[in-house]
Amino acid sequence: MNQKTTKLREAISFALAVSTASIASTGAVFAQEASNEAKTLDTIEVTGSRIKRADMETSSPVFTIDRQTIENSGAATVGEFLQRSPAISGAATNPQVNNGGGAGAATVDLRGLGVNRTLVLVDGRRWIGTVSNANGAVDINSIPMGLIERVEILKDGASAIYGSDAIGGVVNFILRKNFDGLEASAFYGVSSRGDANTERYDAIFGMTGERGRLMLGASYDQEDSVSAADRAYSSQPYQLYAGEHGIGGTSRILTGRYVVPRSAATGVDLTDPNCGAGSNVVLTRIDGSPGSSQSDFRCFNPSADVYNFQADGNLNLTPQERTALFLSGNYQISDNVEAFLLGSWLRTDSAFFIAPLPFDGRAAVDNVPISADSIYNPFGVDITDARLRLRDFIPTRTTRFETETYQITAGLRGAFGDSSWTWDASYGYGRTPQSSTVRGYLYSPALTEALGPSMIDPATGNPICVRTPGDAATAIPGCLPVNFMGPAPDPNTPAGQAQLAALDLINPTIHNTNENVLKVFSANVTGDLFELPAGMMSLAVGVERREESASSSSDFLTIIPPGETVCKITQEACTFGDINGSFDVNEIYAEALIPVLSDMPFAEKLNVSLGTRYSDYSNFGDTTNSKIGVEWKPVSDLLVRATYADVFRAPTIGDLFAPTVPSANTYTDPCNGYTGQATADPRACAGVPTDGSFRQSNSQVTSFQVANPNLQPEQGDVLTYGFVYSPSWLEGFSVTVDYWRVKLDDFITNLPENVMLNQCYSFGRFCDTFVRDDSGDVAQMTNLIGNFGTMKTSGVDIGLRYLFPETSWGRFSWNLDSTYLAEYDVRLLAGDPSSDVGAFPGIPESSGLAGTFVDSTSSGFGNLARWRALNDISWRLGNVSASLTTRYVHHVYEAPDVADVTEPGYVAKRRVPSFTQTDFQIGYRFEGLNNSSIQIGVRNLTDRQPPLVYSGFNASTDMRTYDAIGRFYWMRWTARF
Repeated sequence: MNQKTTKLREAISFALAVSTASIASTGAVFAQEASNEAKTLDTIEVTGSRIKRADMETSSPVFTIDRQTIENSGAATVGEFLQRSPAISGAATNPQVNNGGGAGAATVDLRGLGVNRTLVLVDGRRWIGTVSNANGAVDINSIPMGLIERVEILKDGASAIYGSDAIGGVVNFILRKNFDGLEASAFYGVSSRGDANTERYDAIFGMTGERGRLMLGASYDQEDSVSAADRAYSSQPYQLYAGEHGIGGTSRILTGRYVVPRSAATGVDLTDPNCGAGSNVVLTRIDGSPGSSQSDFRCFNPSADVYNFQADGNLNLTPQERTALFLSGNYQISDNVEAFLLGSWLRTDSAFFIAPLPFDGRAAVDNVPISADSIYNPFGVDITDARLRLRDFIPTRTTRFETETYQITAGLRGAFGDSSWTWDASYGYGRTPQSSTVRGYLYSPALTEALGPSMIDPATGNPICVRTPGDAATAIPGCLPVNFMGPAPDPNTPAGQAQLAALDLINPTIHNTNENVLKVFSANVTGDLFELPAGMMSLAVGVERREESASSSSDFLTIIPPGETVCKITQEACTFGDINGSFDVNEIYAEALIPVLSDMPFAEKLNVSLGTRYSDYSNFGDTTNSKIGVEWKPVSDLLVRATYADVFRAPTIGDLFAPTVPSANTYTDPCNGYTGQATADPRACAGVPTDGSFRQSNSQVTSFQVANPNLQPEQGDVLTYGFVYSPSWLEGFSVTVDYWRVKLDDFITNLPENVMLNQCYSFGRFCDTFVRDDSGDVAQMTNLIGNFGTMKTSGVDIGLRYLFPETSWGRFSWNLDSTYLAEYDVRLLAGDPSSDVGAFPGIPESSGLAGTFVDSTSSGFGNLARWRALNDISWRLGNVSASLTTRYVHHVYEAPDVADVTEPGYVAKRRVPSFTQTDFQIGYRFEGLNNSSIQIGVRNLTDRQPPLVYSGFNASTDMRTYDAIGRFYWMRWTARF
């Protein structure tokens, strides 16, 4: 696909052409002059530019986190400290995410644009993604924490410099170098409630010789789980309904939910108001009864008959264990050529636990009916809609992950003689094999037989499964009838033991594997072109070839056969196949730094930077993206800067080739309260009663997520402008203010299930994406990812810093970084205001998504608070140091509940309170003990619990944003030799 050339690209192409012509004609002369000049400043490469320069202040806003700040945070992993940055919002995953996480991974989501729109680099090079489903996101916990010197966060678009994904910005981990000696550290932490035990051990050895250096390291960390039942905010499935706060749950309860014809329920008390007046009645077993007769059942009460899944296996922190080895080194081959190597290996063992399996026998879900001829069915009719929580029948659903990350980068770099020109060429290879072991599901064919026809064997007096009702000669070998209409099997009785043994035989262990591979070759050249009146013009050019691939192997039990909708186990664990896809890209870029003015009135410095990058993808074609930046210093105390950049994101392998998988997504049915009014398509409310009584029976629907090999890249632009003011009259103080705006077209996303249902209801579109069951409920949906709509977001970053003068009381420093989100508007379908995401009724502060929370499991964008801030006060006196850090997340509004949509005149104004977390640490350095040091700290000093978020998918809060652990004590000992 050829992209149209913009005026920006034309201007940059022209400027680079002039630059190239200039070096061709005058480069030799200026190179000779440069070699005779004394170099007084070392040049460095700042994130956001390939040109090495002497100053850190460029046209691009870069936020830096140093190693001391990382250590003061008391974080045991990279993700723990980085996700506190105010520029990070949205829905990045972390080990607190249990249902939908559990792999121990942590990702970065700058500006809330999505983890796929933030590029992660290590020493300026791409790092292999390790998150499942080949979605391109990088697990930053796979980066060796002991090696990190600092983290640079570039907060503008950088596709012209780094290629795809650098839309929200770039997170560049700069590793330690030139380390001599041995450093060892031990970290231990525990919550005030005695859980979340955390241990971390690091050892680094470095040596420097005349021709090179070598650094070796190893680390180990382990973090124990936290149960949802052990925190008040997560111990119940709290809900908001029609403005009333309460405790909810699911209809898959321990005593079951069974739909039977009213005519067959002759032994049930049908005078109960919960029985309704329809042709079917919904029943549940009376708790404590055997369920052997109809009188043991009563009508189901949807407001009272619910199951607390939160307190029954769910976690607020997933267990994880990591072991890592790494090496870094370089060797001077000659005066102008150096070889370098970076290698890393990490193994992560992690798991998630969720509530026991919810059995759902409906044809569109598990498709396992309870036979009319089962000896345990007292109604004598097939029950095709039976729902039951299998807590006491099979173990809790568990998935254990083993993930390895191999990363190696090797190359050469050097200089062209005594000139300013340097070069480097490298090859990087990364591989992340991951295996998972799944338990807690039932083998459907065997379960169908166990719930099918059965009888008492006249020969033995024992229950048997049969193929023909009443015919013992057709007994099914190895099958024992299962009673899903009675109480849990009693392990103290022979019958109960037999049932549990039979269930264990059909409770398989499922094994899946997947692997991502990244191969990158790059070569870069940078140096000074020639002297202009205002200074030296510099150029960087380079090429890159990148190959990405992903593959998976799913257990045969989880694969859905062609033409069917269920596999051989419960639907939620099913897939339509494996992923096996790849693409490659060839790229070339050029970047120039042009000094325009210097040492003039109101122009102490004026520089313009230009960059352009051409990318040719094997799957969709080519794209060209460019960037322009301006740095202006009217006076020495003030830097004014601005950038404008074309950006793009290529579809990931997961977007293109991932196997179809089911997802339990939340939705609000537009047919709630349906009275037969006309819809745009008769399929919209097919089968729904027309008397206004209909209310969806579940807030979640099984939605099959489908990849799309025909996706095109997202295209957009990023604008930033602001200033840095460092007054000479107040030494040590600076203020930074930067405005940013991001626009994206052809947004790659799945449409929310709500949008597709509403589109069918109002416009007759997407009606083939869902089916309803006999009662009118949405039974399942199909969701094809596509290039949908547009997105625009903007805001302001504000930073204040002051290093106080040193006094007899020590020296204080103060840092305040904050981000204000002004707008975040997403229109999924062009020209259709009803497809705008997040415009909640009755909430004037919430225009679009800015200031809202929409859970990412509902195709939302997560937590997009208006304000986020990180305030740090540090103090040092001799060998003693201390710091107090406060993190602030502004209040947000969450989506209305089901009743808010269906009750006339009712408007939701559910405001999630703001969240403030304060951390404290104090440290001491022992000069006489090999310069060792000790730090003691408390995270979440005031034990602030996360606010309730009723629409939160995990634990009735936002586990991706707020601290879920509470007060946490920690200590670190570091010894240096």
